[in-house]
This record gives sequence, C-alpha cells and structure tokens, in this order.
Amino acid sequence: MKLISKIFVGLALSATLSSCTDYFDVKNPNTITEDSFWKTKEDAFKGLMATYSALQGHGVTGGTSAVNTPVRSDTGRPNNWNAGAQALQKLSFNDNTSVVKEKWAGLYTGILRANQVLENIVDIDMLEEERELYLAEAHFIRGVCYYWLFNTYNQGNIILHETVPTSKEDFAKPLSDREEILALILSDLKHAQEKLPESWDDKNLGRATWGAATSFLGHVYINEKDYNSAKAEYKKIVDRPDLYQLTPEISWNFDAEHEFNSESIFEVVFSATQKQGSGAAGNLDGPTGSEGTTRARTMAPGGAGGWRVVMPSYWMTMQLKEDPMDPADSRNEGRLYSLRCEASIALADDETIYYQKEVEKAGFNNGEASYLRKFQNHQNENDGIGDNYSSGINERIIRLADIYLLYAECILKLEGDAAVNEAVTLINQIRARSGVLQLEPLNYDANSLMEHIMWDERPKELMFEGHDIRWVDLRRWGKIKEQYTRLSKLEFVLEAGVLRYATADDAEAAILQEYGEGAAAYTPLAHDYFPIPVDEALTNPNIK
Repeated sequence: MKLISKIFVGLALSATLSSCTDYFDVKNPNTITEDSFWKTKEDAFKGLMATYSALQGHGVTGGTSAVNTPVRSDTGRPNNWNAGAQALQKLSFNDNTSVVKEKWAGLYTGILRANQVLENIVDIDMLEEERELYLAEAHFIRGVCYYWLFNTYNQGNIILHETVPTSKEDFAKPLSDREEILALILSDLKHAQEKLPESWDDKNLGRATWGAATSFLGHVYINEKDYNSAKAEYKKIVDRPDLYQLTPEISWNFDAEHEFNSESIFEVVFSATQKQGSGAAGNLDGPTGSEGTTRARTMAPGGAGGWRVVMPSYWMTMQLKEDPMDPADSRNEGRLYSLRCEASIALADDETIYYQKEVEKAGFNNGEASYLRKFQNHQNENDGIGDNYSSGINERIIRLADIYLLYAECILKLEGDAAVNEAVTLINQIRARSGVLQLEPLNYDANSLMEHIMWDERPKELMFEGHDIRWVDLRRWGKIKEQYTRLSKLEFVLEAGVLRYATADDAEAAILQEYGEGAAAYTPLAHDYFPIPVDEALTNPNIK
C-alpha cells in the first residue's frame, strides 16, 4: 500500500507573520490555522504526511528536477527546444534558471514542514513511542532536505532553519557556514538512525527506515571523503541480507508492480490514481496538483504521446549498447542488447515496445538516439497520453546496487589492491542479475577497478536515478572537467535511428557531438554548485 500517497493535507502549514490590520479585516471562522491545528495525534500524523509530500515536488524528486538534472552530468542530453536543460548541459545556468529556483524552494518547504512537526507535536496527547517515531521521521526528512541543499548550492553555505520562522527576521537569515549545515545533517540522520524501525508493515510502506537513515549517513560521509565513516555505514547495509537483497531482474526497480522490493532502501511515493489533479499540474504541491509525476510524459517518445524533452546522452547510449552480455547466460540467447540496457533505454533497432507501440526507426528524429525506459509505464497502453499526465511510479532514491558500488569505492580507497577481490564480488553480483559478463579480479588493480566503477558500472546501473547522484559522483572524484572534455571529443553517426561511433570512413556523414560548450565553459567555482537563487537574494537582505 502506498501510504504516503493516500494522505493529502490541504493545509497552509506555514508560519504567519505579524502585520497591521484594518477595520475591514475579518477572520474566516472556517480557516485552519496553526492555533486550531496540532491538537490531536491525527493532526500530528497529517502534518507528518504533509512533510513527506514535500519530497514529491517538481524541484525535489518530481518532474522538473528528476527530468532535467541528469543533463548536467554525462548521462543525459536535452532536446533542442528544452532551453532550461540546455543551460544545464552547456553550464550556462544562473541564479534565475528554473531548476535552480524550484529545487531551493521545494527543499526549504520540506524543511519548514519538518520543523513544524518537531515543534508542534511535543505537547500533543499521544503515546510516547509514537511521538518519538514521528520526531525521528521529521528529523530524517529535514536531514535529507538539508543534505540535498548542501550538495547542490553555494559550496554548502546555505541558510539554516532549525525552528519555524515567526518573524520577517527569522525568514531573512544570513547564510551559515557549511560546517554548521553539515553538523545539523549528521545530527538529524543519526537521530533518525537510532529511532527508526528496520521495516514497516504493508500499510505503512514508504515511511523512512533505519536503512534509509544509515544509507544517507554513508552518502554524507563519502562525499566529504571520509571513507572510513562511509564504509562503516555502508557495511551495516551490506551485512544485512535479511533486510536487503538484489532483485532477480533489474527492471523491478523501475516499475510500479515491484515497488518496495527487496532492493529498495528509500523511495518517494507517487500515485496516478489517488489524486489526479488538473491537467499538466502534475505533482505540483497544493489543491490543484496530483500525487503523480509528469516524468513519464515528459520523457516518452513522440510516437507514444510524450514530449521527449530529455533523453540519454550519446555516450550513455553507446555505453549501454556495448554492455557485454554473458554468453553462458541463457537469457541472452537471441538478444541484441543486455537486460540492463533493455531495462534502461529504448533503441530503434531493438524492437522495443513502448506504451504498446513499437518504437519505430522513423520516430528517432532531431538527433534522438535513445529514449529512457526507466520509470516509464512503457508496458501500459496509452499511459501518459491525452489528459493522463501523471505517472504513479515511485522514485527510487536509494537501492542496494548503489550501496554495493559505493562500498566497493570505500574499500578500494582504504585498502587498495587488497580489496579488489571483495569489490569485484559485489560488482559481479550486480552484473550477474542482468546477464552481463563477469569481471575477472586478476585483470584489475585498485586504480583500474575504480576507473571501471566510475566510467562503466555506476553510470550503466544508476543512470537517471537517485537525486542528481551522477553529478555528485563526478564532483567527488574531481572528474567533471576531464569527463566533459573527453565526451566533447567523441564523434557519433546516427543512421536510421541507430547510433554508432564515427569512423574514418564517415567523412561524408553528419557527425554528432555533445558537451563541447560545457567543456569550454567549466570552472569549478562557477559550476560545481548552483548559486543562491535570485528570488532568495532579492528578498533576503542578509544574503550578501
């Protein structure tokens, strides 16, 4: 059961500012205010669910952010009419770019709601163990929202709100140093890790767990290059096969049928049926929005009624096409591309069925070489067509394969060549479930295996997943400039919708390239993080 999607709180749960009143000001007796809310344990639960719902927003895991942010990394490319996504790949984004503003606003909405829960349920009459659980969930969501802000904006120097603002001065706080933000993130996630359960019953699926808090702690540490602490947290997950196992099929991690599966550690819940909203409102927060996401519609090919505004990059398409299949795996008999490739992208020469329509070669125009299949209802008839803008597929934020690869990175960094066998064992488990050729440990040392993880395993397995994780990976490795430059030099040819690398015989062919403008523009200080959004800078006098 998708619990979170079944609760909609139509409350303006925001702090009120004092203001002058006049003779004509009349209080609406039907209005729900903070004074009239937060009275019962039912109010506490609704407030908590409203906090979870902030994670659905366009700027967080909903349409805009999930669709556009991959093009800032090496996994996605924008279509030629998508100016916002083009600005990300060309690294010409600024403080007024839509995704920069929407992500900031969406994450601070989640922080506000979490703070309201933390402040207001203290005095509500409810069981103490229930109160502690709600508080732990609110700490978790606040910690996650701050972690994403910390990893996205201004080198981590952002605004810290630990309480609900009650005055204009509270709203207009100055930026805090990244160390102060980091301390709050760690405190929130450690509190959640200590108090959250290992699992929930079927009626409460989607709520945060011990494993989710533990995994996020590992993410915080590894991106601070504290590999010892990251390894310790990830090992807690790796050592719990009773809680988490890889799914038999990789595709189970991207559809609606297998949500909350054995590999899933944290998902943001969506529903196409619970609250459909109005038209293209998609998952906008509020009474006109829905509990679904527009991701399927915006990324589906035109022949399936989609807008194909973002798609896999040429490099990513070739990486997946060249994913080596294991000839000893019977599932690969007669197959053109690997199961991992098939689950991830739709190709013109793969007879791929997409919304019960074969994706024909003629549909691959405007330089389009592949379409995303992850998180698409491609097996359904007419999903995403007409007035049905919403998809109910949950956004998988963390899954076990991600943890395996991050743990492998930690042990390679800490133990060097001595860790190669253990790291290869973890990687081969991921490859085996997709029928991909196994790695031979003797062919690698620590450095070459880390290269494989960076340029082969992580992008193939996790493209377009998580929350901007590919960009965070590239930045942690210090490889953004290197990868942009490498990709800008690659040349491709697209013939009848089928992409291949250009050769010396293609002198007369139309050559396709990507990432050239980004490679020329990139400087770490300007592009590693988003700037503080212009809306915040203009309304907050304490932003210098």
